[in-house]
Amino acid sequence: MARLKSNTYTSSDWGKEEEELMQNFVLQRDDALKYFLSVIKPRLDRSYKLYIASNQDRARQIKSWQANISVPYTMSVVETLLPRVLDARPEFTVQGRTEDDQVKSEKQQQLGDYFWEISKMDKTTEDVIRSSLIYGTGYLQPYWKKDVRTHKFLTTKDLNSKKYVWKEKERVFYDAPYAEWVDNYSLMYDWHNTERQSKQYWFRRLVLTAPEIKRRYPNADKERLRLALASPGGVLTDYAAIRSQVKQTHESITKGADVIRISSGSGDDKYNNQANSKLQMYEVFEHTQPFEDMYAVHVGASSVPIFKGGYMPIIYDFKEAAFIDFPYLKIPGEFEGYGLPMILENPQIMMNMIKNQRLDSATLSIHKMWIVNPLANINKDELITRPFGIIYSIDPNGVREVQFSDIKASAYKEEDLLKSDMRYASGVDDFSMGAGGGASSATEVRHLRESTLERVRLFVNHLGDGFSELMRYWMDMSRQFFTKDMVIRIIGDDGKELFPLIEKNDLEGNFDYRATVLPSIAGQNDIKKKQNMDLFQLLINLPFVDPRKLTQKILVDWNWSLDSVTKSAEEQQTQLGPDGQPLPPEMAGGEGMPPETGGELSPSAFNGSQISPDVAQSALALLRGNEGGPSSFGGSSAFSQAASPIDLLNSGAPPTAPRIPLPTSNPRGFSRGPGSKVNTNINMNNNSSQESALMNRVNSIQR
Repeated sequence: MARLKSNTYTSSDWGKEEEELMQNFVLQRDDALKYFLSVIKPRLDRSYKLYIASNQDRARQIKSWQANISVPYTMSVVETLLPRVLDARPEFTVQGRTEDDQVKSEKQQQLGDYFWEISKMDKTTEDVIRSSLIYGTGYLQPYWKKDVRTHKFLTTKDLNSKKYVWKEKERVFYDAPYAEWVDNYSLMYDWHNTERQSKQYWFRRLVLTAPEIKRRYPNADKERLRLALASPGGVLTDYAAIRSQVKQTHESITKGADVIRISSGSGDDKYNNQANSKLQMYEVFEHTQPFEDMYAVHVGASSVPIFKGGYMPIIYDFKEAAFIDFPYLKIPGEFEGYGLPMILENPQIMMNMIKNQRLDSATLSIHKMWIVNPLANINKDELITRPFGIIYSIDPNGVREVQFSDIKASAYKEEDLLKSDMRYASGVDDFSMGAGGGASSATEVRHLRESTLERVRLFVNHLGDGFSELMRYWMDMSRQFFTKDMVIRIIGDDGKELFPLIEKNDLEGNFDYRATVLPSIAGQNDIKKKQNMDLFQLLINLPFVDPRKLTQKILVDWNWSLDSVTKSAEEQQTQLGPDGQPLPPEMAGGEGMPPETGGELSPSAFNGSQISPDVAQSALALLRGNEGGPSSFGGSSAFSQAASPIDLLNSGAPPTAPRIPLPTSNPRGFSRGPGSKVNTNINMNNNSSQESALMNRVNSIQR
C-alpha cells in the first residue's frame, strides 16, 4: 500500500503489518508503564528519600517550631558497603570446553581486561552497585558502541595565519564493546514473568534531543525520522523528579522558605525548553522483544517507529535482551530486589522520630508554656522566656509556668537499640563503619569483619554472575564484529605492560566465562599479603625455587614490580669497600671481601690503580700467606682467623693472628725481630706514596 503524503505519522499508511505492530507496541508499553507507575516508582522514591535523608514528608505535617531532623544512618550504611564490596575490578576467568579452545582462553581473558579498561567500567560499576544498594537492583546494558563522526579539522600549521584551511574528515571515536548504566527510572518490562530470561518485552525510556537521536540511531529511515521530529516531543514527564524535589526542599528549609508551598510537581520542567526550539526534547522508547527477534525505536508524541518496516531483527547473534540485573536481596518469585533503605525503613523512621521528640522536648523546656488568668491583664507578647524578663500583672497568681519533665535516659537508650537493630538488619557493624567496638586484637577485628562479609556474600555472588554475563556478551559481540587483527595493551600479573596480538581465530570456539569479585570488607588484601610473606619464607630456601621469580610473584599483591626495587647493572658492579671507596670489579665479590671463587688474584688486578708491579707483588704475597697459594680466607692465609667469629665467653683470650711475613727491606720502619725498635726516622709528612695507598687497601681487605 502506498504511503499517504502527509506530515503526520499514521501506521495504516505503512501497511497492515505495521498497524498490527503499533497496536502491539501500545498494549505492551501501557501495561509496563502502569506497573512501573503503580509499583516500581513508589518504591524507588521511598528508597531514594531514605537514602538521601529527606525530611520533606515530615515538613508538611509539623509546626514551625518543631524539629525536623533525619538521621543519615541509611546513607552511611550504603556508602560503607559500596567501596568495600568491590574494592577492585572483577577477576575474569575464561575456560575452553575443548583442549583446542583452552589454548585460546588466555587471549580472551586479556581481551576482556582490555575492554574493561577502554570502556571506563570502573566508574560504571560504581553506579551499578550504588543503584543495587539503594534501589534493590542495578542494571547494565551491554552493546557494541561505534561512534563515528564527521568533523572539520584544521590543516593550517601556522596558528598566526590570517586564513585557516579546514578539511572534512571522518573520525572514529570508539569502536568496541561497551556497557552503559541504566537508570531504574527509565526501565520498564514484562512484569508477568519474574525471571529475566523469560520476559517477553523490555522498554527503555529516554528523553533526547534531535542531534542525540540522529547520532544514537544512525540506521534510522530518513523519512520516518523526519516525521518523528516534526511531531511534538511526547510525554516529557521526568519520572525521577523526586531527586530534584528533595534538593529543592532541602534548599527551602535552609533558606527559611515555607516548605508547605512546595508542590510535588509533574517533573516536566526538566525537559521542556520553550525559549530555544533547537533544544526540544523527544520521548524515545527502545522496544525489545527477544522471543520475537524484534527491536524497534519509537520517537515523539506519535511514537513513530524510525526503522524501515517498523522494526529490525536483534543485531546480536545471542538474540537476547541485553539487560543485566544486579539484585542486592533477591526474594524467590520476585524480579525486583530489595535495597538497604527498604530493609532499614522502619527503624530509620523510628530513629528520626525519637531524635525529633528529644529536640522538641528540649525546645519546650527552654521556651515554656504559661497558665494565665484571663482577668490578670497580662500582655501575651510578654509571655516569652528571656533573661531578666518581667511579666507585670495585677494578680500575682495570674501567671505561672507549665513544668515539663527532663529528658529521661531511656530516650537515648531507645536510639541505641534502634541502631543495634539496623546493624543486625544490614549486616554492617561498627568495625566496618570505622567506629570501633571494643575488640582487643587484630584477630578479633578480622573475625568481626568476616561476619559482615557473610551477610553480603550472596550479593557478591550476584555481582559475579552479572559480570560473567557481561563478559559473555562482550565476547559474542567481538566474535561477530571482529574485522582485523589488533595489538592491545594490558598490565600483566607482574605489573609489567604486555602487548599481545589478538587474531580472529582467538575468538572462535566454545568457552565458559566466570567473574570473581573479591571484596575487601574482611581485610582480604591484608590477609593475602601476610599469607604470601609466610609462603615466601617457606619456599625461598628450597633448592629448586628461583628466588627472583618468587620475589616477583610476591610483589604483585603490593602493586610493585621487580624492576622498581632492583639495582641497575652499574650499581651491581660497583661496590664500596670498608673505606667508602668503590672496589675494583675483580674484588667486588661480596661485601668488600676478595672473591672466594673465580681464580687467583694477580698483579693485573691493580692495573688501574697506578701501583708498580713490584709493590703489587709484595701485597699479594701478604694476602697469600707463607705457602703463596691463592687467598681463601679459610685456608693457608695468615688472615684466616679474621673470618672466624670470636667467642669471648668460652675461649678465654681472643686469638691473635700469626706474624706477618716481612720483606727483606724495611722501608716503613717495621720491626725485624724480637726486641727490635721501630724506626722513627720516617718522613710522616707524605702519606700519599704508592706504598701507603697499597697498605691502606691491604688493611681494609684484612678488616
